[in-house]
Amino acid sequence: MVRQMKKSPDLYWTQLAQIRLIRLSDETEFDLRQFTSYIDWTNLFGNCNPVQIEVGCGKGRFLTESCNRNPDTNFIGIENSWKYVLRTKERLKKHNQNNACISYVDAPYFVRHYVADHSVEAYHVYFPDPWPKDKHQKRRIFNDPIWIPEIIRTLQPGLGCLFFATDFAEYFALIEQRLANWPQLIYQPEISEDPNYIQTSFEIKYRDQGRPIHRAVYKLTV
Repeated sequence: MVRQMKKSPDLYWTQLAQIRLIRLSDETEFDLRQFTSYIDWTNLFGNCNPVQIEVGCGKGRFLTESCNRNPDTNFIGIENSWKYVLRTKERLKKHNQNNACISYVDAPYFVRHYVADHSVEAYHVYFPDPWPKDKHQKRRIFNDPIWIPEIIRTLQPGLGCLFFATDFAEYFALIEQRLANWPQLIYQPEISEDPNYIQTSFEIKYRDQGRPIHRAVYKLTV
C-alpha cells in the first residue's frame, strides 16, 4: 500500500490552487500569477480611491454593505472557499456593487505577494476560524509569523486601521497579546466601541444565540 503525501497549505496555494481575482465592474477574472509585482490598485479599479480589504468575506454581507455605504472606497474580499467566492460575487452583482474585487487565495499569501507598501486604508478580519484544538492552533491566521508584519507594511501610516472581531474569548485575548508586541499599532477605543458598524452574517447569528462578541480596532502610527 502506497501512502499518499498530504498537500501542505503552502504547496497548495503556491502551486496547485487556481488563485484568482475577480473584478466586479466588468466581471474580469484574473489569474493572480499573471501579476509579477504588487498590484496597482489604480489600474485594477480604474480610480485612485482608497482600498480596504476584508479577510474571509464568506457570504459577502459585510463586503456588499460596505460597498453600498462607501461608494468612493474600493474593497477587496479575500476568501479561501471557492463556493463562498461565487456566493459573494452573486450578492455583489445583485446589488450592483462595482467598487469591489474578490480573490480566491490564502490571505497572508495575497498580502505578502500582491499588496504594495502603505497602500491599504483598512483590514477587516471578522470571526476568523479559532481552531480551538491545541494541535490545530498553528493554523490561526494571527499565529502566522508573517501576518502582523505584513499588515504593518501595507497599512497607510497614521491612517490605516486593523478591525477584528471574534466570539472566541481566548482567541481575542491571544490576538491582543500578539498586537501588544507591535507598538506601531495603537488600540482605538472610540472606534472599537462605535455601535454603527456593519455586522457580518456570523455576528448576526452569534448575537441571536446570545454569544458575547469581542471587537477591537488598532491604528498604525506615523
